[in-house]
Amino acid sequence: MGGTLLACTLGSLITVLILVTTTNAAPTAAQCAANLRIQNWASLGDSYANVVGGGLKDYRNLMESDPCLQGKKPQYLALTDGTIPLVADQAVPKMLRNTNYVTISAGTNDIGLIQILDACVYNFIGSASLNCDQLLANAATFMSSASFASSWDNLLSKTQSVTGPNSGKIHVVGNAAFFADGTPSCSETSLAVYKGQGQQKYLTPTIRKKLNELIHRFNWWQNYLITIYNRAKVPDGNIQQYPVQFIDIDDRFNTHRLCRFGVQGTGSGDTDAWFSTGDGLKTPTTRKTYQDLKSPATCNPNGGWNEYATCRMAKAVQNTAYLTLTNSGSGTTLNNWERIFHPTTQGHNAIREEAVSQIARGPTLSGYNLRILPLGASTTQGFASSDNLGYRKILYDTLRRTNTVTYVGSQGTAPLLHEGHPGWTIKDVDTVSEVSLPARPNVVLIHVGTNDILTNNNLDQAPDRLGALIDHVTRVAPDAVVLVASLVSSRPGAFEKSVTFNARLATVINLRQGAGKKVMRAWMHLTTDDLVDGVHPGDAGYNKMAQAWIQALQRAAARGWIGAPVRV
Repeated sequence: MGGTLLACTLGSLITVLILVTTTNAAPTAAQCAANLRIQNWASLGDSYANVVGGGLKDYRNLMESDPCLQGKKPQYLALTDGTIPLVADQAVPKMLRNTNYVTISAGTNDIGLIQILDACVYNFIGSASLNCDQLLANAATFMSSASFASSWDNLLSKTQSVTGPNSGKIHVVGNAAFFADGTPSCSETSLAVYKGQGQQKYLTPTIRKKLNELIHRFNWWQNYLITIYNRAKVPDGNIQQYPVQFIDIDDRFNTHRLCRFGVQGTGSGDTDAWFSTGDGLKTPTTRKTYQDLKSPATCNPNGGWNEYATCRMAKAVQNTAYLTLTNSGSGTTLNNWERIFHPTTQGHNAIREEAVSQIARGPTLSGYNLRILPLGASTTQGFASSDNLGYRKILYDTLRRTNTVTYVGSQGTAPLLHEGHPGWTIKDVDTVSEVSLPARPNVVLIHVGTNDILTNNNLDQAPDRLGALIDHVTRVAPDAVVLVASLVSSRPGAFEKSVTFNARLATVINLRQGAGKKVMRAWMHLTTDDLVDGVHPGDAGYNKMAQAWIQALQRAAARGWIGAPVRV
């Protein structure tokens, strides 16, 4: 198993060799310093970058004592209720000029997460409840807007103006979905602040799925807009030189979400949950109003979290006589409800681990015996590339410098065999996968689903069909690492469908990984500008895909997933 990760030049930094095992050992200060010798670092963002929900420790505090950060204490510049423009205008100007490492958590306030949780979960305003589905649709529309894209570009540009064009690194921390999907747990649990009179909103599988999809969509858009920014800053497509990296934390929460199998409610007894549960919701035993905390006449119903919630509750109780606020005991406060959707210290520790792993990570891995099955449709074949080999040759040539590499498949010629079939759908590929799986690859690269999107092939079920393909692969080759690519298409009407597909695919992958399967998402770092015909990348795009597969392999290796191929 395992070997080393090789570091390359980052700006003016020296190219060195980094030794990293595959046993999940924490990177050392020397390993991290080889990639980024930190001068000063700053922590920007909203409540995710603050101590809300984390008890005494959030990821900033935990990183502060990590050897990877070389004893550097961050500038704490988080704005709990901050939007992306506020962070750009109020926090970035306070950064020290020699700051060359920045963590950013931002954007949920911009998409109206407080209002969405109000409408879908809390019901702060009682009978005048907001429409949950409408707010979710509004958030999806806003994420695809020029305004959202412009705000991210402005924040990243202002931040990079401080870190410098070559020597700095900016990490944007993603979010984790709140709930376990598809479980019966929590179906009769409510976090609504009023009891009785039909005011309860229950955490049914449907509402949990919708809220999880919101977070997955948010993560996808963050990553996509970061890719657009990086593409403009590094036109040659060298991902290792990208100034901004997305820290994907979602799958780290797979066995630690709320409402898991066998866990009823969101009470404080759920010590394995990585979202703070406060006191959760038990049988209401007392009533209290917040009219004494906020004046209904003068408070701001559109303010930050506490102002928003307490003001709306005060107005609702004042205007609707039968509404009474509930809690689960004398110790429950509004802050307990707020904390439920923020990581605990254990969750923040997972964020720390992903961030420092990114700092330590070089451009490739070394010392592995890789038997790889490229599985998919025309992009896997390499259509529209100058040599019709797509990412396969670039990936093969890069990996075999420091590893033993064999491709398997019924298509192509050795050594660049594959199982890529132009025009095929997910179901088609699932059928043909049986041909190559008996070769027992220890790595399977799946890029499929675009043809289902382009033909409108029962798209609501498309992610589940891909889940069935993954199950087929892991059943025949249970030791294999399965990397599943994100999709993008610029054909008319296809782009938004691919966004939805990617958001729902995250749940499919999480369910398998949570069940112990070695399945992981691979972000392809492609934008619509990388596509030569609206579907297929050109040579530059395929080069990015090869680098993206390597990044995903690195994450798998860091988790100790890659074993020697089974003898056949």
